[in-house]
Amino acid sequence: MVQLYIADIDPRFIQRARRAISGCRAVEVVGDAASGRRALSDIQRLRPDVLLTDIQLPELDGIALLRETRRLRDAPAVIVCTRFYSDVSMEWAFRYGASYFLCKPIDYERLADLVIDCAALSPGDARILDDAGVDAQDQRAARVRALLTDMGISPKLNGSVYLVESVLRARENDLLLRNLSRGLYVELASQLDTTVARVERSLRSAISIAYERGSLSRHFPERPTNKQLIEYLLRESDAMPR
Repeated sequence: MVQLYIADIDPRFIQRARRAISGCRAVEVVGDAASGRRALSDIQRLRPDVLLTDIQLPELDGIALLRETRRLRDAPAVIVCTRFYSDVSMEWAFRYGASYFLCKPIDYERLADLVIDCAALSPGDARILDDAGVDAQDQRAARVRALLTDMGISPKLNGSVYLVESVLRARENDLLLRNLSRGLYVELASQLDTTVARVERSLRSAISIAYERGSLSRHFPERPTNKQLIEYLLRESDAMPR
């Protein structure tokens, strides 16, 4: 059985990850912590096979946690999972031994399989993954975040998170865009533990903030609707270099 340890400041993420893992007999969550220093202490004692960690952790951030765990004799394989993506953070994560770099929100249904795959990697496999970077979905998410940042939509806004996930879901099923309120919003609300109204409002708010700042004027002559922005992000993320 693969033993997993989770380090994340968000108790909701830990709860959902635990719930997702509970359905897999091949993986056991042996502990969790909301701070990097507590996580390091537990990892030294428990010696899990895989560490799932965010970058944004108090006391000892995720990158520092990776650096410290690499010094252990039985260092765990590492999956970095964060909402605050950057090329620099991904580079440092892989430098200190991460095998996967995921961007939140994640597909919890894939988590157990990912943990099992991660535990099976040899150091050579991990280096190959370093060169490859992230998988296709995470690459697309990173491109969409870059577009949103250029538009002045902060990744810290809920609307930014929902926009990224909207593009990913719409890319898989373009029928979701035909009726946002009954299609895309419903799927996002279910996946992200929120409501349809909150998804719609968060998207609209993010667009309004960027429009009022003038940062959308280079892309749209008028304030775009939620659907117009999502369709634009779909086209532009497809056109960006891989």
